[in-house]
Order: sequence, then structure tokens, then C-alpha cells
Amino acid sequence: MYKRIVVPLDGSEIAETAIIHAEQMATLTNAPIHLIRVLDYASYGMNSAYGVMADAAVISAVIEDEDESARTYMKDVVKRISSQGYGCTFEIHSGHVPTQLIDMTQADDLIVMASHGRSGVARWFLGSVAEEVVRRSEVPVLLIKAPGVHAASRKHSTQVGMISAAR
Repeated sequence: MYKRIVVPLDGSEIAETAIIHAEQMATLTNAPIHLIRVLDYASYGMNSAYGVMADAAVISAVIEDEDESARTYMKDVVKRISSQGYGCTFEIHSGHVPTQLIDMTQADDLIVMASHGRSGVARWFLGSVAEEVVRRSEVPVLLIKAPGVHAASRKHSTQVGMISAAR
């Protein structure tokens, strides 16, 4: 069935809502969980209309700090998941988030990811990683609509949608 359950994380609680579903899929398929973190330095706002605002040393320090922070975070999440009895690994890359996520998947993977639920101008301005992954992925995507991101009138704690990519 699935050889890996791939979970993209960005450090947010919303992204982590996918972990419980990934654990359930890992139980059903006996597949290990593989966490992916993509750091998109282009979105960090270190540029101005006239070029780079910070010198190379400052940019290098920011990147180094972000790399270390991401590595510490991912090790902590792996420890939590492993303590529940699941096999778990991680990798960290940099670049355009949806492209990197798609490039890091392998045949027979299942991507389990949370949607931040942005709409309107926020979605237009910030883009939708989940939407682009769903559109471009060649492996199935289990998209988790995180709690609290939709209309308050909804009583559901989490909604799940399965989208299978055509091969």
C-alpha cells in the first residue's frame, strides 16, 4: 500500500494537526512517518525594492539560526512520534515550499497535511501550499482542514478530505 506517510510541517500548531491522522494511517499501513520541513528564505522579507537590505553576514546568521531552530523542532517532533511506537524520520530543505514537498515524495508515499484554511485576500496574497501540492502531486494527498480555521458555526473539530492524484 503506502511505503511512507509524509507529513509536511512548518512549525505551526495547525500543521501539527496532521500528525494524529498520519499516525492513524501508519497504524493501518504499517508504514513509517516521514516529516518534511521546507524553509523558504525568499519569503523572509530581507529584500527591499532596491535590493538586499541586510548584508551577507546578517543574512547568513538568520539562515543559520532558522536551520538550527528547524532541526531542533523536527527532532522534538520525531521524539514525540517515536515515543508512541511509530517509526519516524525527517528531512529539512530550502526553496519554494510546494515544489520541494512534491520533489521529496516518492512512489507509494501518502502525503498527510493540514490546510491553514486561508481564503480571500490572505489566500491570494500568501498563496496556498496545500492547494498547489494537491494540484501538482503525483501521490495521494490526505488534506486535513485544521480546527478553528473555518466558520465558527461549524461544530466539527477536524474535517478530513482525501484527494488522490491521478498517475
